[in-house]
Order: sequence, then structure tokens, then C-alpha cells
Amino acid sequence: MKNSCQNFHRFNRRQFLRIGGASLCGISMLDLLRSRGAAAARGLQPKAKHMICVWLAGGPPHIDMFDMKPNAPEDYRGEFKPIKTKVSGLEICELMPELAKIADKYTILRSVTTLNKPGDHGRAPMYWLTGNPRLPSGTAAYPMYGSVMAKFRPGPADLPSFAVLDKIDHHIGNAIATSFLGPAYAPFIFDPLQAKDDIAKMLSPQIELPAFDRDAKLLKTLDGKLRAQERLDPLIEGLDRYQQSAFDMLRSPKLRTALDISKENPKTIERYTRNDPKKTRYPSGNTRHFLMARRLIEAGVPIVHFNFGYWDWHGQNFEAGRQQIPMLDAALSSLLIDLDERGLLDSTIVLALGEMGRKPKCGTKKGAGRDHWDYAQFVLAAGGGFARGNIVGATDKLAEQVVDKFYKIESFGRTLYHLLGIDADQIVYTTNNRPVKLIAGEAPMIKEALA
Repeated sequence: MKNSCQNFHRFNRRQFLRIGGASLCGISMLDLLRSRGAAAARGLQPKAKHMICVWLAGGPPHIDMFDMKPNAPEDYRGEFKPIKTKVSGLEICELMPELAKIADKYTILRSVTTLNKPGDHGRAPMYWLTGNPRLPSGTAAYPMYGSVMAKFRPGPADLPSFAVLDKIDHHIGNAIATSFLGPAYAPFIFDPLQAKDDIAKMLSPQIELPAFDRDAKLLKTLDGKLRAQERLDPLIEGLDRYQQSAFDMLRSPKLRTALDISKENPKTIERYTRNDPKKTRYPSGNTRHFLMARRLIEAGVPIVHFNFGYWDWHGQNFEAGRQQIPMLDAALSSLLIDLDERGLLDSTIVLALGEMGRKPKCGTKKGAGRDHWDYAQFVLAAGGGFARGNIVGATDKLAEQVVDKFYKIESFGRTLYHLLGIDADQIVYTTNNRPVKLIAGEAPMIKEALA
């Protein structure tokens, strides 16, 4: 790596192709290197071709949303009331009437948790989003599901295989994007809602389209120098193989069209955004990301991930909920309906989850909040082989502990890989040539959740 970087230093630093601040000599080339692997999954036929992950960072309150306990004491059950849904036996928060109407389109998991794994804002997201107990440091850098999909079931050459809208997580940002698969399979991270007329400006103010040809020539020069090396570092090999794909995608008419939400009917945009407050009092998500995710899936992008809102309500739980939950209700219900009407839901997994739940006991004082809670939470899973109108697992009468069909996160990961047609037990090789299983721990799939 050192020798390769010494050769790079002959070039002006500003000439290095940089997207989102990534450097050719570093391992964080997240927005430069796009996945175009040629391998196919081993013998598995996918039920899902796409996946959208709506990440609810900070831990949404399960007891206030999808696991309500109206008979619990007042200092547990809180201020929100349950309403009936289209599915017998499933009641959800009164602030989600649209999701109640289409409860026959999704499964609610109430028994998959980190349990004894620390549910802090660094470890838990990495555990959930990789299927392995990955830590910010000190453990193997297991890849996100999207990176694995990019390696084994990549999308069209002119589209990213794994797109992240804005950031992966509210607390850890995009730190989880790097993995032992190397930079070639890292996500394509950008905020499409910052775009004006130029996708290049959207991705980075350092890139202008007229400079592409000049930088392409530079890359060819660098490519020649890389090939001259007797032995290439795996990270540099990733650059060598995928650098041109970055240019191709930035120039892609298909990507530009997908990102242009002005082409949407204004009534469609209004459906997704109808519960957006005129003035946000608490940190809020962007409901347009739901619409953008749908458009990217329609264009052919396999995996789309985005962080929606901030759910870490240690105080003002119910005030914040009155702002955030209706926004989720409008946008997520619109996404599921649109995918279903377009015939895409059966081939597209849609997830809505966070890293943990919230502590059921919150008190009755004004401004009461709920602390972190590792032992119970919810996952909404729809499409792509997940059953419709389904509930898996249960918690006790106070929503504190799982009492039926407990599953570890590894089971959740195995279930996702199964639906995506990827063998969770297959061996992949890290950038230092070490063999590792995609899901390291032994755990069964969540068969009760499958159609």
C-alpha cells in the first residue's frame, strides 16, 4: 500500500478523483468505488430482487407504535391509544391510521432483539445491519447486507448496486460502510434531495462534469502504474477494477431520471409528505427519501438504505412522537401501496426498524421520555417473501421481555440472505485473504415470518 501511494504522490492532490471526500490512498473510498462483482450466489433462487431499509435511528418506541399494551399501568402504556388494523389481533398506534389500513401487506416481528448485546448507538446498528455482532472497532468489519448483495447480485452497470440516501445512521454516520469485502462493494452514498440540475454537484462540490474526461485520463495513468506493481493491495485492486464504473454511473441517464422527482405527479408527492409539519420542533426525517427509494428500485437499483428521523426520546417522548410517527405513517404506507400497485412489492423487501426499543416504564410526568431498551422492539418487514398480515412473537404484558419465539439478530440476517438468494454460510475472503462466513453465528431462519 505504501509503495502504491508513493506513486500517487507525483500527482497534484486536487487532481485525485474524489467523491464525497474519499481518497485513493485511503480505505474510505465510499462514494468512488461501486460494486460490479461477477460472482453469482450459490444455487439459491432469490424471492427478492430488491430491498429498501428504512432505518429509524435511536430506537423507535415499540410500546408506543406496534406493540402497545393498553391494559398496562399508566406509567407504562403512555399517552397514545391503540387502533384496530386490517389484521385481526393486531392493534397499532392511533397516529398510524394509514398503516393500519394496509396491515395485510406486512409482517410485524416482536421477538427479534439484541438482548444481551449492548444496545448503544455504536454497536447495535452494526449488529442489525450486518447480521453479526460487529463493533466500531475490535471485531471483524462484517459487511452490510447491501454490500454483500453488491458482490453477489449486482444491479445494472449504469446504476449503483447499493445506494444510501444521505447517511446510514444518525449516530455513527457512514462509519459502518467500510467492510472486509473492500471498497469495491461499499455503498454509493449521496443525498439526492440536495441536487439542483447537476448530479455531480449533488455528489460532491469538487466534481464538475467538464472535468470528467480529464480525470478519466488521470485514472488511466494511475491504472497503468497500479498494474505495474508486482503485487497489488486488495484495496487498490478495488480501485483498479471499479474506477470507470464510478464515471459511468455519474453520467447515467437512468440514474438522473430516477433522481428527478419533479417528474412525479404532485398528488403523489403530497401523499408521501402530507403529514410533514410546517415547522419541525424535533429532529425529523425527510419523507421524500421514501419516494426517491421507490424510484431507484423502479430504475433497477437492488438495495436502497436511508436513515429516517431521530427516535432517541429520553424526554418529550409523546411530543416528539406526535411529530415523527405521523410522518412515518404517511410515507411508509405510500411506499408500500405504490410498490404493490406497480407489481414490485413481491420482489422488494421493505424494512422499517431501529437498533433497539424504548424502556416501557416512562412515568407520568409532563415531558416524560423512554430510555434505551435492548430487550424488546419491533421490525416491520414487507414484501420479497415476507408474509402479509402477519405477527411473529410476543412480549409480556408490560412489553419488557420477549416471551414467545425469541430470535437473535443472526436469524434476521440469515432470513434476509435467504430471501435475497444468498447463502449465509458461504465463505467470503477479506481484503487480507482471511476466510469468513457471511453470518458467523449459528441461528435458524425466522420461518414464521415467511410467506
